[in-house]
Amino acid sequence: MDVLVRETWSGATAFWHELPRTLTAGALVLAASAPLAAALVSAAPGWMSAVALLPLTLALTAVASFAAPIARGDQASSSALRRIDPVLALLLSVAGLALIAPWGVVPAAAVVIVGPYALAYGAVRGKRGLAAVRGGAILAAYRPSWALTSTALTVLAGFAAVASAGVLALVAAPLLLTLAARQTANLLAEIDARQVAVPPPDPALPWGPPSTTNSGEVSGSSTAALWTGANCGQPSDVRRNGVSA
Repeated sequence: MDVLVRETWSGATAFWHELPRTLTAGALVLAASAPLAAALVSAAPGWMSAVALLPLTLALTAVASFAAPIARGDQASSSALRRIDPVLALLLSVAGLALIAPWGVVPAAAVVIVGPYALAYGAVRGKRGLAAVRGGAILAAYRPSWALTSTALTVLAGFAAVASAGVLALVAAPLLLTLAARQTANLLAEIDARQVAVPPPDPALPWGPPSTTNSGEVSGSSTAALWTGANCGQPSDVRRNGVSA
């Protein structure tokens, strides 16, 4: 947990240093959420509200690309806001099914848990679409406590944005995605280090190379058995004289 706290603090500090530029990304998210807010306020049909979620997820893919350099401590670039991932946005928009049918809360919950890491993984590793979702799911399964913490922060940020009439939305989404990118980079470094630390097995011996110590013991015991067996492996002069070893 101390690693999570450290990475969260580092991400928040990096975000604070780029606060003026991140307000642009926050404004993009706020503008993209306007259709969804209008559909919900006007009590539009559920399918219309679900479709209105797509502009928001498109904006989140752009903000994730914007937040990844900030998490590394680099300067943010406004050009990153033009890098959107339509396939990933469409996959994340399945959360809108919760507005159509009661069973839709299941995919919506999955999006809330995996979504931040999917967005961050896609931005950090340059993956798009289904590959980003797969990477986010692996990271969430690898460190569930981090994923649940990110989920809690996402829910709290959503409530704060609504309670402030959208004012806090200017910083909520960029901040959360910066934190997710920072955590994702740490988890990927840990996974890569573990893969390097474990040597691959010998292709000729799937169970691994033989142990030197065990091989010596087996060889010694086999030699002793040869010399102690009746007339087995004894020198010819010993056998001729009838002397047993």
